[in-house]
Amino acid sequence: PEPTLTHTTSNTIKRTLGSVYLDRDDTATFNSVSSRLEVSMFVGGETYGLGRYIPSDWIGFITTAGRTSSATFYDESFIIDQQITTSFGAISVGGDKVDAMIQRFLDRYPVDYTIEPTDFTSLGSWSIGTRGGFVLEQLALDGDYFAPWMDYTSTLRFIRSFDPATKIPDFDFDAGRRVIREDIQETDNLIEAPNRFIVIGNGSAALDNEMPIIGSADVPNNSPNSILNRGFVIPETVTRQVQTSAQATAVAENLVRRQTLFKQVELGTAPDPRHDSYNVIKWQGENWLELGWSLPLREGAVMKHSLRRAYS
Repeated sequence: PEPTLTHTTSNTIKRTLGSVYLDRDDTATFNSVSSRLEVSMFVGGETYGLGRYIPSDWIGFITTAGRTSSATFYDESFIIDQQITTSFGAISVGGDKVDAMIQRFLDRYPVDYTIEPTDFTSLGSWSIGTRGGFVLEQLALDGDYFAPWMDYTSTLRFIRSFDPATKIPDFDFDAGRRVIREDIQETDNLIEAPNRFIVIGNGSAALDNEMPIIGSADVPNNSPNSILNRGFVIPETVTRQVQTSAQATAVAENLVRRQTLFKQVELGTAPDPRHDSYNVIKWQGENWLELGWSLPLREGAVMKHSLRRAYS
């Protein structure tokens, strides 16, 4: 099997490098606990870094030709996605700003990070034994961020959610016949896809107010599973420790943008190391949000992309 770098936005640890073969020399120097693997790709006369990775599974082979091995690697968010050894949560009675909480949490770890600002607060708290990746996923939702990911520079990134239908595309797959026409697969799960997200506040602000804190967001009318097209509502209700109706609405809109249960396409292109996370791609005249990709680390291999149609 060939080594393949895979990025999946729905996973807590977004990037996995699998099927890496280590020859006798590499096996002799490899330490399954402390070694790191840095990967790069040479394309068009330029070298692109593909990140730094931590071994997760290692298998050694004893043969007549010597000791060889193979391994699977995770990106360095693996450092964070362990059980926390001290409890963590908001300090202020009215909640803390989410970006400040994320920074305070990440200062426990030897990782670099960037966090876009947010005005939203969180009253969240997590006990000993909770996995760090789960803490960050929950804080990201409270702060109206997409799920965080470790980029090619081994920097953990938090970006605010956006509407991909109105964003300038990062890549244009319509230009230059970039898409390989074979094996294009379209899928959807529209029958079960919710078309209204409702967020109910259960924090202290909700208890102090006579009126409940509620926010909601509907999928766009031109989405195939919209209320207009379906003719009735399929709701999904979640409770969050939000402080205002504006924050509840922002979280609901974030859930609309995150949902993966409608029209998707799987297609292939030539390898391109510039793809990161939540890239917007123009294809067939429409904007699509990239939810994942798979990059075989072999010359001439096909890079696979998982795209979700953007509606506005």
